[in-house]
Amino acid sequence: MASNLTKVTMLRAVQSRGFCQAAPIGGIANYDVQTSILPNKTVVASGENGSAICRVSVVFKAGSRNESFDNAGAAHVLRIAAGQSTSNATNFSIMRNIQQVGANLTCWANRENVGYTLEGTRNAVEQVMPFLTEVATKQVFKPWELSDNINRIKLELATRPPQLRAIDLLHKAAYRRGLGNSLYIAKHQIGKIGSETLQHYVASNFLSGRAAVIGVGVDHDSLAQYAQGLELETGDGHVEKSPYMGGEIRSDKGGNMAYFAIGTESVGYSDLKQGLAFAVLKCCLGNGTSAKPWGSESAAVLSKAVGEGEHAIAAFNVQYSDSGLFGVLGVAKAKDAGKLVEAAVKTLESGSVSDADVNRGKNQLKRRILTKLENGFKASYYFSEQALLRGEVLSSSDMAAAIESVTTEDVNQAAQAIAGKKLSIAAVGNLQSVPFLDQLTN
Repeated sequence: MASNLTKVTMLRAVQSRGFCQAAPIGGIANYDVQTSILPNKTVVASGENGSAICRVSVVFKAGSRNESFDNAGAAHVLRIAAGQSTSNATNFSIMRNIQQVGANLTCWANRENVGYTLEGTRNAVEQVMPFLTEVATKQVFKPWELSDNINRIKLELATRPPQLRAIDLLHKAAYRRGLGNSLYIAKHQIGKIGSETLQHYVASNFLSGRAAVIGVGVDHDSLAQYAQGLELETGDGHVEKSPYMGGEIRSDKGGNMAYFAIGTESVGYSDLKQGLAFAVLKCCLGNGTSAKPWGSESAAVLSKAVGEGEHAIAAFNVQYSDSGLFGVLGVAKAKDAGKLVEAAVKTLESGSVSDADVNRGKNQLKRRILTKLENGFKASYYFSEQALLRGEVLSSSDMAAAIESVTTEDVNQAAQAIAGKKLSIAAVGNLQSVPFLDQLTN
């Protein structure tokens, strides 16, 4: 049956004001960001970057950390099910109308959030905004459509990169439950997450107090009016805390390579100053090569510690609402991995960096954030994380100023904090030389 959604004009939602105004083709990185909180506690954040392409995201605190033992994998299936038939539109109608105007609808998920992002030219997004509403808030999860996605789920599981598997297992070792839940459904759960389970998961997590509406290249008042029109159940639900436990998981897969992730607890989004200190520390230790596609970051602390060889190593820093993980991700030939792991642990336990390292790290971090804000999709994701986990969104200039205020003492305090904490380790591949956790710590 044909959908009536295309007959619903956006002018009903925004009254006499158009949703998107004309804009120059080129976007800018330094633009103001407006944030407001609706009476139902939904966060609305927007930034006008002057791009010809605009993006609108509806985001919920519904990531994998919210899963229980019984519905483990629900967030993965929910992401795969995006765009299927809703209460007012068929899958065909959603696809056809969005493609007809040249727009694109994407669903993404991480451990904290699930988001639906619509992007396209300004006129195109205005025309198909009702479909974003349908996909994000009016799911029905028809059993036969869920069954059609099983092969796609199996393909995603089969093609996961081993370095991503190592990071996933590191979270499991570090947190066990909550933040330790995998981003992917377990093989034994495939086909067991049905319509009723997903409907209950959505009803429990897609609440107004757990929602944010994000716009890049849109008018803030119009976006707020759109957010007010979303039919969301009120409430903010409940999220179990995920205390850091520490541990070890090894997955022997054979082959010629070993992938490992070593980390310890850092800080969450709530502490901006300490969070930026850890972000700068990550850049000090090394982000991987800055020369694409070849080259090595020879000035980075990790590169100096491990020396030259057939390997790759970089620091990582992930932050959540109530915790964070800081550590090192690496890959090497199986026979050489042990030395790489030991060098990485010594670097994490060193507890200090130089003024030159900090200056280099601050410059790299500012460049990465400004580059991210020039990319509309990355900016939308970046704003979503800040809006839901911190409750406010900083503009690029404010963030750059905050980064510049970080001192060497701040970064060294962060380095000393991780040096004295219990480590977690995960390894995947041929682990013949990868040491066990008790061999790395006293």
